[in-house]
Amino acid sequence: MAPQSNDQRLLDRILEDQRSRLAPQQKLDAFFNYFSASVALQDLDLDIDELRDGIVDGAHDCGVDGIWVLVDDRYVSADIDRHTTLRSKKIELVILQAKTSPGYQETAFEKLYYHLPILLDMGRDIGSLAESTNAKLLERTGRFLHVLEALASSFPDVSIRVIYATRSAERPHPNVKAKGNRLAHELGKVSSGTKCAIEYLGAAELRELSGRGAVVVSELVFMDTPMSTSLGEGYVCLSRLDEYYKFITSNNDALRLELFESNVRDYAGRTSINTAIGETLRSSHRDDFWWFNNGVTIVAEEVRIAGKKIVMKDPQIVNGLQTSHEIYNYFQEAGNHYDRCILVRILVPPTSGRSRDSIIRATNSQTELPPGALRATEQIQKDLEESLQRDGYYYERRANYYKNLGFLLDQVVSMSRLSREFTAFVIGEPHSALSCSDSSLLADSHYYKVFSADHDLDLYRLVLDVHVRIGEFLTSYAEDNPLLGDTAENWRFHLAYMSSFTLTRLRRPSHKDLLNINRENLSDDLLEKMTKILEKEYRTALRGSRTEGIDRIARSSSFTDKIRQATIATRHFGILR
Repeated sequence: MAPQSNDQRLLDRILEDQRSRLAPQQKLDAFFNYFSASVALQDLDLDIDELRDGIVDGAHDCGVDGIWVLVDDRYVSADIDRHTTLRSKKIELVILQAKTSPGYQETAFEKLYYHLPILLDMGRDIGSLAESTNAKLLERTGRFLHVLEALASSFPDVSIRVIYATRSAERPHPNVKAKGNRLAHELGKVSSGTKCAIEYLGAAELRELSGRGAVVVSELVFMDTPMSTSLGEGYVCLSRLDEYYKFITSNNDALRLELFESNVRDYAGRTSINTAIGETLRSSHRDDFWWFNNGVTIVAEEVRIAGKKIVMKDPQIVNGLQTSHEIYNYFQEAGNHYDRCILVRILVPPTSGRSRDSIIRATNSQTELPPGALRATEQIQKDLEESLQRDGYYYERRANYYKNLGFLLDQVVSMSRLSREFTAFVIGEPHSALSCSDSSLLADSHYYKVFSADHDLDLYRLVLDVHVRIGEFLTSYAEDNPLLGDTAENWRFHLAYMSSFTLTRLRRPSHKDLLNINRENLSDDLLEKMTKILEKEYRTALRGSRTEGIDRIARSSSFTDKIRQATIATRHFGILR
């Protein structure tokens, strides 16, 4: 065995430090998938849920460890239609192959070369593929094909990015690169004009990317000395359009979505207002842009003036999302600043009190926001953050806050994750937990079923405890008993639903009944019995319709009804009718 290089030794130290801090229960191979994805895709501003959603490593993964679909730099989640209602400029498919081996191997590309053209063929036979492909990979490649077809009339740029990450100290051998180039050529046939790039990330590259990390301090170049306020800390200035474009984009010219707080990410597309902003940028070259636009509002933790720059710590653009997107689109199309400027207001609210949340609400009151946009400021969300932290969970009212602080991955809980897990265990709709989009889960009609001041806060902790326990069991169980579909995604929510009956022994348990549950009763023996019942129901459903596949079955309300009946009918559980 060749001796380790310094880059390998240092990468191994970084890996071990991060694994012990973020996911001590994970094996190195599994954590390396997450680590590679998080550093390779950091400029895409994916949160923990989105990163994990794309990891498909496991049995029958066809050599793919991770796969992510993006439309105009936004991650495509289960709510595919949300991304196909507007004209879009680009579709990107990111494929990750991550191996802890100390070198690059030709076989990695050979697997991808064989499987990917089949998986990315619009005429693929899902029933046949389901026998040799895990359900999660099949569904994620289906997302790509869906948006590719739905957005065909927009003629978007289509690109595929294949990332091969290893602990290699050397550059890939020419034979490996030849196989990679052959794969790129083949993937270029997915649609006319598709561009495919192969990226090799060895020990040195992974070290460099992990050290770069997320940007926490940002600089904005201004034109003239900013006007400051006497009450509180705030500045008003003019910044040239091209300088503002640099401020809102990363090194690879991608829009920095983290600047817009996750709850205000949505761009409204070609509305009349946005069209007018775009026309102003393209046509009014003799008139300054800020004459016709209200500008943007930024809140930051700390601000200082350094020469011709304003340096901001943790800036958030709380108003001006649509304007920012139009400026981004304008320069993406090779626009020119023509010495025109944008008006920028920068505020530093007090660290205590509700000023920051009030500013976010007030400055967005004029703009229609997507469902759930300002939920983070509600009292129930603040109460949950405080309550769950006492129980060892870090609840992210604002996405990526605790992730960026480096807390354990399993302890960081997003609003959408809690909503999904509550929907399965308490509301009793595991199919909705799997199929609903974040916007649906956080729309008023569903949101108030989950997040209510009338609910005991301990109920939320119970929901998380039950799902964590089930997740640990499935990880262990699957080592000797491969799960249908080769992914725990379609099992966890249904087992949680079944647990509400078996742990209370009641057919329709109330919140009070659930709170009386003894978590220790959720034993391996009980979980195994429920898993076998669930497996039997899955197999029966598959025999009835093999073309549907386990993914669609798990997301149907009729299947929820069937496992409910099967669980209640099992005498061993002693569930009262």
